[in-house]
Amino acid sequence: MLVATGSQGEPGAALHRLAADSHPDVNLSAGDHVIFSTKTIPGNEEQVVRLVNAFRARGIKVTLADESDIPLHASGHPCEEELRQMYQWTKPRLAIPVHGEAKHMRANASLAGEAGVPHQLVGQNGDLFDLVASRIDKGEVVTGRLWYDEGSRKLVPVR
Repeated sequence: MLVATGSQGEPGAALHRLAADSHPDVNLSAGDHVIFSTKTIPGNEEQVVRLVNAFRARGIKVTLADESDIPLHASGHPCEEELRQMYQWTKPRLAIPVHGEAKHMRANASLAGEAGVPHQLVGQNGDLFDLVASRIDKGEVVTGRLWYDEGSRKLVPVR
């Protein structure tokens, strides 16, 4: 099983590259099955139809949450436990919720603190923060590709 980004037909996302047979690491073949677990966001219908048609033209079976009787829908928004895991995996020094209602951004910041993130900044949609004054330096972590091992509940490097 492969989990891929781009269920709304975003150009350059993994599903777009898989449909175009241009993904650098994964090739799909006739008989493979792609499941869209998200419903199409209004306004994205054309991009999603093009993506689905590209898969089907190659003989790849497609199941859409919009058209299936099977309860497939998954939100693109994480739940609390998923956010907590993300903070624990990435161990950021600062969390800045950047989108949503004020109560959701405050809850996200609070959750970050509970998960061990030492600093949180909460603003309103459109606010700008000067991170230089906070001595937040830009760095880089080379990870390569990772997968999540459900047995050990850890991120494991793909070799």
